[in-house]
Amino acid sequence: MNIETICFAWEKGAVCKDMVDRFYPVSITEEEEILRICMQEKIDGIVSNASDKTSELVAFIAEAMNLHGTKRSVIKATRDKTYTREISQHVEGLTPIRYYNYKDGSPRFLPCVVKPVPGAGKRGVSFVNTVVEFRQAVRYAEAEPHEAILIEDFIEGREVSVETISFEGRHHVIQITDKQTTGAPHFLELAHHQPSTVNPKVRDNILNTIPRLLSAVGFENGATHTELKIDSQDHIYLIEINARGGGDEISNQLVELSTGYDYVRGMIEVALGIFRVPTITENHCSGVYYLCEQTACRLPFFRAAKGKPWLVEMTMDLDNFHLTAAARNRDRNGYLIYRSDHRITDFIDNE
Repeated sequence: MNIETICFAWEKGAVCKDMVDRFYPVSITEEEEILRICMQEKIDGIVSNASDKTSELVAFIAEAMNLHGTKRSVIKATRDKTYTREISQHVEGLTPIRYYNYKDGSPRFLPCVVKPVPGAGKRGVSFVNTVVEFRQAVRYAEAEPHEAILIEDFIEGREVSVETISFEGRHHVIQITDKQTTGAPHFLELAHHQPSTVNPKVRDNILNTIPRLLSAVGFENGATHTELKIDSQDHIYLIEINARGGGDEISNQLVELSTGYDYVRGMIEVALGIFRVPTITENHCSGVYYLCEQTACRLPFFRAAKGKPWLVEMTMDLDNFHLTAAARNRDRNGYLIYRSDHRITDFIDNE
């Protein structure tokens, strides 16, 4: 893009160090120092992706320097699941559910989901069906950084995420992602596939509803990754809003592989104020499969994937590996990414 690039990170393990024009070994927690350097460098835009920790920092710098971004107060509010739950109760297209912030005592209703506020990556999340499980789930949630513990209805159904990009308050849905999880109790994510196979009615509802939701919370500039549940009656429920591109390679790779739209480039264009309305040029299937102890049955599929024309990337050394049990997304051991004209299923007979 012929853009001069500057990066801030701890020096140890900084994979971008040799790729940027100037690298500053400054922790992302040193906000005022980063702002000072950005002002000294007279930057034209600031961006990060797939990171809750850096999304607030980006908002802080953009607001201080009058650059294209979303206000920090809005970014922080979207991480407050109680706040977004309240907003979602009044957005056309989303179905309200019961919820409350836990103080003490037994649950007001069962079954329910217990989750820390804020939180992401399925950290501290549990499904409970009994009072005993509820107490265990509260302790599990309290072990994560939190300001409150949210209790909400459990909704049976499929989970999807919606990948969007916004510029000056106008929101564009780029892709809808099917998410495969372990289900209860912790909903660990095991695979993602694009595009979603939701029916046309649900897809149209999502395309209309998500822009209303993002406007309702005041989101203006950048990428978002909004997670939804869809029940058997096609009712749509909000799980959470993430004011960033989706992790698990969703925003880094899958979106461009399935649509042809360079999502990360779009984020940079938003930050620089030179955004162009997205054009979807391709219609492919892309996805990512994860390996951990819970998905050990996928080992033959991973081994058979070597040399396949649809294989984009594999991070596992299948001759030297150890699978561990995962309770959070970050605990998984490795993955493979595919791109094809059809969805690749985790069987060993795929051509």
